[in-house]
Amino acid sequence: MTLFSDLGFKWDRAAMPRDLPVHTIKRVCFQFHRMLPEFVWDTSVLEGNPFTFPEIKTLLDGVT
Repeated sequence: MTLFSDLGFKWDRAAMPRDLPVHTIKRVCFQFHRMLPEFVWDTSVLEGNPFTFPEIKTLLDGVT
């Protein structure tokens, strides 16, 4: 028995694409920083915080 079969999870490695894009660390960090306000806002909505998206962006910019 394996972990996947115990959990009822089926994995077909042949179905995965072989040509995944490769990006530089600089580009990945840029994309992450660009999308960080969205990640934080999504999480705050899930937690029930009343912050708006512009308020989250202002908060992440360090302005209080």
